Amino acid sequence: GRDGEVVVVSGPTGQGKTTFLQNLTINYHDIEVPSLWFSYEMSPWYLKEKFVKMGQDKHLLTYAPTDNVETRLHHVKELIKEAVERKLCKIVFIDHLHYLIPLSEAKNSSLMIGGILRDLKTMAVETGTIIFLIAHTKKIYQDEELDLSSIRDSSLISQEADYVFLIERLKKDKPKVKKKLASVIDKSGTEWTNTAKVTLAKNRRTGIMVYRKFEVVNHKFIEEQNQDEDT
Repeated sequence: GRDGEVVVVSGPTGQGKTTFLQNLTINYHDIEVPSLWFSYEMSPWYLKEKFVKMGQDKHLLTYAPTDNVETRLHHVKELIKEAVERKLCKIVFIDHLHYLIPLSEAKNSSLMIGGILRDLKTMAVETGTIIFLIAHTKKIYQDEELDLSSIRDSSLISQEADYVFLIERLKKDKPKVKKKLASVIDKSGTEWTNTAKVTLAKNRRTGIMVYRKFEVVNHKFIEEQNQDEDT
């Protein structure tokens, strides 16, 4: 991405969205680009522990505000400006979008999303940063294909974002069985592989949509080799 862009990362719960962004954090660290994390679902300490489990026990060029409980956009903007000025941060990670919706407006959250995305876009432009934003999907039913329409409040999110990545873990192939038996198996718990499919579902710059497959090993996304060039 380029300065001033907003990148949305979405996918069902537990499919690796946060882990994917942590991998990006490490990649940016490796090229000496500092980042800022707003992790509303876990404390800065737990976020650090997750990085340690990924083998990052050294000083990582990423920072997390200690007062993450404040979610109002003007406060988020002030923390971003401070991180840019004092830490030279160029990348911002926000986990996740719906924490930015005021509780008093939660019932009308779909009406707020477009404004929040536009405000984040303005922040990215004004601060010269790239903002990565996690957005949850609606409930995904069995065999339903994941696409832009799967994102909660998707029409406004996909309209305002510069890029949208969709992340899903692939299921294990099951032997063909009768439908009645298959439903029993599904209720008992889906078997997942360690393969994650990451799809670029929106690309404002070129319009090209692609996907890549990754093996997830020890919380690390390792790109599979010999993938088709047109994927």
